[in-house]
Parts: sequence; structure tokens; C-alpha cells
Amino acid sequence: MSIDHPSQLEALKAAGKIVRMMLERMKAHVRPGVTTKELDEIGAEVMEQQGARSAPATVYGFPGTNCISLNDEVVHGIPSKRILREGDLLKLDVTIEKDGFMADAAETVAVGNVDEVKQKLVATARNAFEKSLTAAKAGNRVM
Repeated sequence: MSIDHPSQLEALKAAGKIVRMMLERMKAHVRPGVTTKELDEIGAEVMEQQGARSAPATVYGFPGTNCISLNDEVVHGIPSKRILREGDLLKLDVTIEKDGFMADAAETVAVGNVDEVKQKLVATARNAFEKSLTAAKAGNRVM
């Protein structure tokens, strides 16, 4: 996607803010006993309030609003009646369309207390992401 006008950049930023709002609201409800479907509904409510649409549902006919995966599922899990349990690792993957612009983000969230191996996995991934941000600049190429 090319940004040709400042208004397009603003529209893209607005879409990104909706994604962040959805993730934050869903994360606030992550705890043992909650289902992935309930989290999906929470994200859907924020999305609808902001006038956005689920890109996976719109483009691919995905059966949820958001992709929600547990533990060894990598990504693109389908929200369901699966119940979060203490020690789970949850992946929340949100992609929306707003006014013709797409925004996408994913985040891994610990459910309650997780073991040391899972803590290290999350910390290492976050560290790698943060370090990669220094290379994410206009004109830089990834080899």
C-alpha cells in the first residue's frame, strides 16, 4: 500500500488506533474461566462502535471477528467455547478495515501465572520485536 496524501496516513493511523483499542479491551478480560468466544465478542463490540469491519470475516469468510489461538496453536485460531485456564498462552490477532484502510496487530497474553519457559518465550519474542523496530525505516530492505 502506498500513502500518497497526508489524509491517507491519518486514516491508516485511525484504523491502527481501533486495533489497539480492541486488543486492550480484550486483554483486560483475559483470565481463567473466560472463553475465546467471549473475548471475540468483546473485540467485535469495540470494532462495531468505531465503525470498522473484521477483515478476516469480510475478506475470507472467517467464522469469528478476531483470530484467537491458545497454547500450541500458532495463529488464526477460531473463537469458540474453549475456556481459558491458568497458565495458558493466548494469542489475540486483530485485523480490521475502516474506510478502505486495513490495520492488523497481534499480541501474546499470559493467562494468570505461566511457567518460566512460557515467560521466557513471551519475553524473547517481545524483545526481538522491539529490536526489529529500529530497522523498520523507509528505504531499509529485509534480506
